Amino acid sequence: MLKGITTVRTAGLAVMGVFIPALIMLATSPGFAQDDTPDTQPCVKVTRVAGCVRIERGGAEPVDAAIGDLLYAGDVLSVEKDAKVQLAFPGNTLVLLKENSVLSLSELVPEERTRCALAAGYLLANLKEALSPGATFEVETPTALAVVRGTVFEVEIHEPDEEGGTPPVHFYGHQGEVELLFAEEVLRLGPGALIQLEVGKLPRILKHSRKLEDILQMFDPEYWEERAKEEIEEEIQKRLPKFF
Repeated sequence: MLKGITTVRTAGLAVMGVFIPALIMLATSPGFAQDDTPDTQPCVKVTRVAGCVRIERGGAEPVDAAIGDLLYAGDVLSVEKDAKVQLAFPGNTLVLLKENSVLSLSELVPEERTRCALAAGYLLANLKEALSPGATFEVETPTALAVVRGTVFEVEIHEPDEEGGTPPVHFYGHQGEVELLFAEEVLRLGPGALIQLEVGKLPRILKHSRKLEDILQMFDPEYWEERAKEEIEEEIQKRLPKFF
């Protein structure tokens, strides 16, 4: 071990004691103003964030998303590289977005219809409670519309095969049933099924080997803690003096 390392690390730990509480406060404080929005308007809440996630509202300059932020119909959420975000929708529905995802909130009418549009990236939906009769949770993609009433499913939008083409979309069923409206057809996605859809091509209905318990772990706090620790360590390294 090099001489002086113990002293440097001790100082670093002292600095960590100062920075970690401050960083936690920053991570949990609302970063998006909600003063001009009525409390009674249906909304989606940001419950976990890792990395850079941006919120755009009404054509204004995008701002960083923070835990506790409220999103409303018309808002657009962009998840950048190496980032992810968890959202709580009305009706106890959880949604996870991974890196390079873009999600627009099209319609929020609890007890009737909740619709969002995934333009790119990855979405995992967990409808923890069955919706009331007649109510739907809908995810629109470049190729198909997914309509569900209580289930767990994934959506992955892949890069198009050619520039300017429509991206292929993969739907993974885990629990319950999803109706996919595609080219004037209604396809049914059940547990263990993988449906690949691309404009101008016939649907491919396959099976997948992804396990439900592994998928649900992505909503577990431990899944987020590792990334949160990495972000704190990265921030501390930026602020510590450079010794080498």
